Amino acid sequence: MIDWVIFMKKARGFLTPVILSGAAVMCIFAADTVGAAVYSALQRCLTAVIPSLFAMIAVSSLLIRSGTVQSAGRLLHRPGRLLFGMDGDIFLIFLFSNIAGYPVGARMLLACHESGRLTKRETELLSGVCFGAGPAFVYGCIAGQLYRSPGTGLLVSISSAAGSIAAAAVLSLYLRRRSHGAPPVVKVSFRAEMLPECISSAGRSMAEICSAILGFAAAAAILVRTGAIPAAAELFTHLTGRDFDISAGLICTFLDVTAVGSLPSGDFTLLPAIAALVTFGGACVFMQLSAVYRGRLSLLPAILIRLAAAAVSFVVCRLLLPYFIRGEIVSAAATVQIHRAPSVVPSVILIVMTVIVLFRSGQSKKHAGV
Repeated sequence: MIDWVIFMKKARGFLTPVILSGAAVMCIFAADTVGAAVYSALQRCLTAVIPSLFAMIAVSSLLIRSGTVQSAGRLLHRPGRLLFGMDGDIFLIFLFSNIAGYPVGARMLLACHESGRLTKRETELLSGVCFGAGPAFVYGCIAGQLYRSPGTGLLVSISSAAGSIAAAAVLSLYLRRRSHGAPPVVKVSFRAEMLPECISSAGRSMAEICSAILGFAAAAAILVRTGAIPAAAELFTHLTGRDFDISAGLICTFLDVTAVGSLPSGDFTLLPAIAALVTFGGACVFMQLSAVYRGRLSLLPAILIRLAAAAVSFVVCRLLLPYFIRGEIVSAAATVQIHRAPSVVPSVILIVMTVIVLFRSGQSKKHAGV
């Protein structure tokens, strides 16, 4: 009888170097395709990802280190238990993570797990609901660049929130049986060294996130060059009747949600699919979560929960779509809009300043050790 666990481990040990070697060969012989994809991903990082996530990651770290989450969580304990069976501090993380950006909730949950507030199972399940793109990405990338309409940003935000709320409502059946009580009394304390430490932490996090985005862009380019994504797009086109280019764009967005900007501009029929993809997050986001957890926690519960939330988001967006785009199509057709690409200068300056802070922080620790 075949031991499937041993078989899968051997297969993975054999396939991993083969796949990596093939990717290296493609990067050499398809350097133009891969380079263009990486350049486009770098543009997205500089114009959308860093501006929308850096501040939130730094603030979330500051909230945890200063004790603000535990302190404010005591005030939210009763409504948190009443609505979703969550303790006050976890309810605050749920609220904050849905406006802060994908990896922020995972980082805050991991801190609670490491402190003993959450078990491994609870952290894995809550990772599926403390999860959201955040309005900065939705309004900046989707509403601002893809549709140039605030109404579409509001619709995607509502749909995504509906998916997370529905998932949290179902998860509450489990959480109500497992209360840890109100968070312990913690005095809120802000120290001078906290700010540079949080900025340094945010800088390292952004480096990991942007590296994952660049890596997925290269992988998507290789999959396009080898015919994998075109084959999947052909199948998707056959099943849905969508245009081939749109199908390929949706598949690339499934791999990396920041690639949503590659979809056709102004196509309102794509909004339910975009809302579902934003709610799910994409493979790249789960790789970022894997980097946060570093193998200590399973991502399977979060993936399954986000798939269910994405389905809810799709339905909600489809039902509300006629009410939100009323007049949008006429306005778009009657107005000639000139779109300028966002400047990368602020993000570049931010990166330079973060490097300076990291360098100064390292120097301070070195002198302190001496």
